[in-house]
Amino acid sequence: MTSLIDGIRIGHWTDLDAGTGMTVFLLPPGNVCAAEARGQSTGTINIPVFEPQGSADEAHAVVLTGGTVFGLEAAAAVPGLLAKDGIGSRTVDGPVPMVPAAVVYDIHIGDYAWPNGDSAAAAIAAAVPAGEEERGTVGVGTGVLAGSALDARSSTKGGFGRAHRKTAQGATVAAWAAVNPVGDVIGEDGQVLAGLRRSGRFARVSEYLANEADPELDWGQATTLVFVATDAKLPKRETWRLAQAGHSGIAHAISPCATGFDGDTAFAVATGRVEVRSALALEAVTTEVVAAAIRDAVRSASGLHGIPSLSELGRVLA
Repeated sequence: MTSLIDGIRIGHWTDLDAGTGMTVFLLPPGNVCAAEARGQSTGTINIPVFEPQGSADEAHAVVLTGGTVFGLEAAAAVPGLLAKDGIGSRTVDGPVPMVPAAVVYDIHIGDYAWPNGDSAAAAIAAAVPAGEEERGTVGVGTGVLAGSALDARSSTKGGFGRAHRKTAQGATVAAWAAVNPVGDVIGEDGQVLAGLRRSGRFARVSEYLANEADPELDWGQATTLVFVATDAKLPKRETWRLAQAGHSGIAHAISPCATGFDGDTAFAVATGRVEVRSALALEAVTTEVVAAAIRDAVRSASGLHGIPSLSELGRVLA
């Protein structure tokens, strides 16, 4: 299979017993990267330097990892692993890889465990061309849940999803999502696709929160992470707008999103292979493919540690 976005490779490390994992996106030289965090409970590395005012344009990898803040150990190992292969920004002292990263909270099922440096090395070694990677309960999508507003046992299995579309200008936009929200995943028809379950049915998180006088919530135990890539040639500010559009895609497919209990973060990368006349179409398509990737994540997921997946539950509407 030809890579969805030429030059991008994706590697997973998965521990089903522990209920955690990580995913590494390895990027081609000369790319432009941008990022934006909107959730209020983020765990990240190197986000400010990839904002419009930041000093970095090119990233050498992007890491999405489980393990909440403990998973940052695995993310922090990636630059050293890449530098050993001569990958990184050139300095007089040697290569310095730029690797932004973000975490999901996934320690509520399985073991009290998280990815580490060995996990990062395994993910890099397992990398395949973008589009050939596994989806569902794998990598950063291993231990994630949808609709965790009440507790883990009342949620539906989240996962790692993908979608893409080619525009009339000839550029392709692809998106990958790790879906672990407090809120519900909403289908194309506006109904709950996966999320909070009560009394054998899907119960909308927004309704639960509105109708409970004292809802029981734990801080910072959810997050949706998005990675957007295009083969278009874009400057950093336009690439950052794709990251913004990624958040719009989250809002199209998850309700509620970017709450005080979520760490929603979006990354965008432009590889510069295709000249485009306007980035506006890319922004619109990004919103669409991110929403589709989120829905693909829950459709592709399999149940784990007693948390059922959509495919196991069937479609039970609120």
